[in-house]
Parts: sequence; structure tokens; C-alpha cells
Amino acid sequence: MKKILIVLIVLSFAGISSAQGFKLGVAGTAAFPTGDWKEFTSTGYGIDAFGVFDIMLLTLTVRAGYLSFGGEEYEVGGQNYKTDLTAVPVMAGLRWSFGAPVGPSFYAGLEAGIHNFTTTVEVAGETLPSESETKFAIAPNLGVELAGFDISAFYMLVSDANYWGLRVGWGIGI
Repeated sequence: MKKILIVLIVLSFAGISSAQGFKLGVAGTAAFPTGDWKEFTSTGYGIDAFGVFDIMLLTLTVRAGYLSFGGEEYEVGGQNYKTDLTAVPVMAGLRWSFGAPVGPSFYAGLEAGIHNFTTTVEVAGETLPSESETKFAIAPNLGVELAGFDISAFYMLVSDANYWGLRVGWGIGI
């Protein structure tokens, strides 16, 4: 009897996982710095790869990407400075879908992970060695999935480098 019960449990999980969706895709992101940070950098643009896996009522999300924030030029003490900043976010999270079973699927979610920031400074035409640091990040988000497209808005909380973001992606179910 125990063997039959174990087989039934395993088969039910296999049925659930095969009935649920798994999607891979790519997305373009625009990032708008906030607070004091917006005085030192401009809008960032980037791309990321993502995966989504439906688990019962929740969806597991994973993503890794690259963001390039536009360089800013400054003059301090008669010296010209130019900065460039890039970020490599690696995030995972959960989201909950709501709405009608047909048509667009709206969701609210939360992702957590890291951002690896690299800063390059050019002084009077000479590039200084790049500096890199990794920071913990967390991002609440709201979005909609429609016909393979995933459109979301989020607020990335990364220590002193917070930013609003908009992401438009397209995924393929596997």
C-alpha cells in the first residue's frame, strides 16, 4: 500500500509540473535613478534573460542581465571627470498572478538578489582602473503578460543606488 501511495504522489507532482508553464525569454530594461544617485548618473538601458516557472498559484522567476547607465561629465577643481557605470543584476523571486483566466494575466511580485556595479572614471582623458562592488537588491514589481509579452514596472532598492525600472520582454514557453 505504501508503494502505491508513493507512486501516486510522484505521479501527481509530475502531472502538476508538466501541466504548469515554463518560459524562457529576453527583455529590454530602462532604469531611472532616484534620490541623490540621479545627480551622478543618467538613465540606464540594458537587456536581461529570464526564466519563469509556474508552481501552483505562484510563479518562480529568475533573471540575469546587464545595465549601462549613461556617463556624466563633471568639473571639480579644474579637472574634467567622466564617469561610466554598469550593473549586472542577478535576481530571483516569486510573483502572484490575478485576473480573468482568459486574456491578459496581471501579476504582483517580489525579487531579491545582487547587483554587481562597475564604475569607470576618466580624468583629463586618462582612464583610471575600474572599481567594482556587489550589493544586495530587492525589487517589488507589477506587470502584465499578454500574448507572450511580459511588461512590468519595478522599484529596485539597492543601498544608495535605487532606481525605477520598466521592462518589456518576450518569452517562449517550453
